[in-house]
Amino acid sequence: MPDPLRRRLRARALEFAGRHAHRVPPSFLGAGLRTLARAAYFSRIEQRIRANLELAFGGELTAGGRARIAREVRLHAARLAQEWLLLAGASRCAKARAAVDRWLDEHVEFDASCASLFEGTRAGRGVLIATAHLGNWEVLAAALRRKGLDGAVVGLRKHRDPGAEWMLKLREGLGVRTLAQDSPPREVLGVLRAGGTLGVLCDLEVRRLAGVHLPFFGVPALTQTAPAALSRAARTPILPVRCVARGVGYRVSVEAPLELASGLHKSAAALDLLTRLNAVYERWIREDPGQWAWHQPRWRTRPGERAAPPLHSRG
Repeated sequence: MPDPLRRRLRARALEFAGRHAHRVPPSFLGAGLRTLARAAYFSRIEQRIRANLELAFGGELTAGGRARIAREVRLHAARLAQEWLLLAGASRCAKARAAVDRWLDEHVEFDASCASLFEGTRAGRGVLIATAHLGNWEVLAAALRRKGLDGAVVGLRKHRDPGAEWMLKLREGLGVRTLAQDSPPREVLGVLRAGGTLGVLCDLEVRRLAGVHLPFFGVPALTQTAPAALSRAARTPILPVRCVARGVGYRVSVEAPLELASGLHKSAAALDLLTRLNAVYERWIREDPGQWAWHQPRWRTRPGERAAPPLHSRG
């Protein structure tokens, strides 16, 4: 079946922007993207952001508070778009790659908490990193690779969506390998068992993957079970890592490892681990609400709706 027209057009627009964005002065490019972000105030994106904020915060936020955060979310999206275009330039030529590397060195700070992450990789132990759609997760992957961490990230590969291929090429240009979410378990676990780092994004719902409803901002939210399954199979804890904007740059910080509780039954231990991971994400988002993907349908699937089968059960 041919790709939908809108996806083909989006893919061509991304490819064009990726090839020519470097010809536009950064100040002009940023101003144009921010103008588009402000125009999104009149779109369904704004409606979803505010609806999600009301669902998550309830009476904690006034209407004015929700409007302020929604504006921050849209402007942060413009910032992400500009930075992703910058990162995409790394595959253009060696000079462009060197410029991206310099940008990462100058704009990404690793705080003292990151010592545990680097110690684990130097010891040859596999590290299971869990992050969120907060700050800039693509910058996080690129910066860790720049620090010498080798492994892969698990990402969504949409069928018949050429735009998704653009993100894969962006990561490839930075030396970041992407494994599809439906990759064979042996391939995914192989990264950890070989002593590499495996990054997962698991703060949003993915209805095509196995999931359970767990509290997120006090509301049942479809939560991926894969991180707990990987932690158990690889016998390694989950290491929450975030990369959030601080001024013109980013700060990377690492939380204490989350381990499966030894005194609980297998399924209960998995739910407990995922609940604690959701709590970490919620705390991060409360600290930087304008940097999270509130435009995503996080609470779209209600309990009992469209339960996804485990990946291993599919033909």
